[in-house]
Amino acid sequence: MTGKQFSLIMVLAIAMSFFGGMATTIRAGDTEIRLLRGLKEVFVEVDDLDFRVERLGLTTDHLRTDAVNKLKMVGIKVQSEKESMTTPGIPHLHIIVEVLGTSSGNYAAHIRVELREPVNLVRNPGMEVFATTWTSGRFGVTYSLSDVRQQEQQLIDTFVNEYLAANPKQ
Repeated sequence: MTGKQFSLIMVLAIAMSFFGGMATTIRAGDTEIRLLRGLKEVFVEVDDLDFRVERLGLTTDHLRTDAVNKLKMVGIKVQSEKESMTTPGIPHLHIIVEVLGTSSGNYAAHIRVELREPVNLVRNPGMEVFATTWTSGRFGVTYSLSDVRQQEQQLIDTFVNEYLAANPKQ
């Protein structure tokens, strides 16, 4: 077990003792809803999963497809990787799922969904950087990888609901 894996398990174990369950949610605040106003398109980026997790059936492709389908259903255009490389300023919906198997057969998981987009620094207006403007996450221990996928879908639902609140139909 690497130091990173051990640290993740320890943080999750401590959090579980306080909160319990996979549904422990991290949110930065309601201000983020306003930041979604006017969003028209994104590129969905999913970090690679550990090969052992993919071998057990939870794949990067599943997570990306789930997100893309939900976004398209509410009218958010999803760009391909090629389109996102040729179109400057496209926000990225970044999905991070870290899963570790435990000796008890459970899975420790940290799931985060972030909207990252180019912003200009106030102190240096000519400098554009990618920054997280919306985020939501969950961590916990579960017995099933399908629960991890379901939790990721719920975070995408949160993003979609907040997008709809910021962009009501006229």
